[in-house]
Amino acid sequence: MKKLMVLPLLLICTHAMAGPIDIALDPSPQEFANTCQSYSLGLAMTFSPNSPIKADTQIELRNLERQLRVEIVRNWQKVHPNDKDPNRDDWKEAVEKLSSNALTLQWKSFNHVDDAMRFVGSSTGITSPETLGTVLSVAVVKTPVMLSFKKIESSDYRGAAGTGSHIVTVFGVQLPPATMTDDAHPKLLLVNSAVKFLGGKRNICSEEALSDDDRYSAVTTLTDNYVLYPHGAKYFVTYIVDKN
Repeated sequence: MKKLMVLPLLLICTHAMAGPIDIALDPSPQEFANTCQSYSLGLAMTFSPNSPIKADTQIELRNLERQLRVEIVRNWQKVHPNDKDPNRDDWKEAVEKLSSNALTLQWKSFNHVDDAMRFVGSSTGITSPETLGTVLSVAVVKTPVMLSFKKIESSDYRGAAGTGSHIVTVFGVQLPPATMTDDAHPKLLLVNSAVKFLGGKRNICSEEALSDDDRYSAVTTLTDNYVLYPHGAKYFVTYIVDKN
C-alpha cells in the first residue's frame, strides 16, 4: 500500500521538473568578472518551461554564458557604446537572438520589498522553499527570476566606489503571511555564481580582472543574509518569458 501511495508523487515530480537540476544544485562559477548577467540569463533560460535552449551540463551552461555575453557586448557597442556598462535592453536583445525569438526578457520595478518578493513568489511558484527543500524547489520551479544584490552572505559586491552590484538567479522565496516592511529579508533560494574567497575585494560585474575557479566558487543556498541593490528607490525583478 505504501508503494502505491509514493509512486504517483514520484511521477508528478518527474513530469514537473523544469530543467536539469544538477547544474543548479551543484553550480560552477561564472567564467569572468563581468559575466554575472549572462550566467544568470543562461540559467534562467534553461529553466524556462518552453525554452528551445537547454544547458544540460556545466559545460553547456558555460557555452551559453559565453554566447550571451558576445551578443550583449555586440548590442551594447552598437547602440550605446559611450555607456559604461550594458543594460537590460542589451540582455533582452541577446535572449531573443539566441532563442530565435522564442523567448524574451521582461522586468518589473517595485517601490517596496513586499511587492517585489511576492512577485518573486508568484513567478517562481516557490513560496516555501524551507519546507519544500532545495532539491524539490529547483525541480518544480515555474521560472526563475533575477535580482541584483550589493552583498550576499560574506561576499560584498559594492567595490571600492560602493556602487557595484551582482546579478543572481533566484528560484524561490520564503514568504510570510503578513506584509513585510522594506527592511525585511525573507529567505531566498538562489544560485550565486560568484562567491568570493577570503580576501576577495573585486566588484563582480566590473570590467576589470578575470574570474576563475581560484578566485570564485558558486553555491546554491537558502539565505536571508543579503543586501538588495535598489535602482534608485526601486527594486527590479527580471525574468524570462515566451515572446509570443
